[in-house]
Amino acid sequence: MVHQNVLNREFQAQKPLQKIVSDITYIKYNRKWFYFVCYLDLFNNEIVEWELSETFDCRFVIQSARRLLEKAKHNNDPMLLHSDQGLQYVSFGFSETLKEYGVTQSMSRVGTPRDNAVIESFLGRFKDVLRFQFRYWEADNLRDTIELAVDFFNNVRPVRKLNGKPPVLFRLEQAV
Repeated sequence: MVHQNVLNREFQAQKPLQKIVSDITYIKYNRKWFYFVCYLDLFNNEIVEWELSETFDCRFVIQSARRLLEKAKHNNDPMLLHSDQGLQYVSFGFSETLKEYGVTQSMSRVGTPRDNAVIESFLGRFKDVLRFQFRYWEADNLRDTIELAVDFFNNVRPVRKLNGKPPVLFRLEQAV
């Protein structure tokens, strides 16, 4: 089911978990393709959930979305989740999962990657860091290496729009 572009390139969020963007990218490891789904909070560019899968199906996207939504259940503010029109995001199961948690689903227009520019750009940087800093292809376990990279992006790497603070530190300082 295709949904309207509610986000409409308004990439600023005033609170955590108000606007989440998501996309899937491919990573080749040990001569095999893996699929990485990422959920990024527009409030502070924090990776709030992710999953790695060997299969390009709906299950890994729905399971990771459900984990995110379970963690965010205590948040009484409405959430908007924006993605492209990939088959996982237009699936009945994904739409029903968001509906179950009262999340507004938003989608980019066909052939318009700028509608989801933040996550598109982020995943490019993420893969560069994974390649050049973490040298993932030399790792014994891709999942562990991605977990280290996620921790780096959330807790170490400074973000210019956050006054040079990493996303988690910025969010924690805003909470007090």
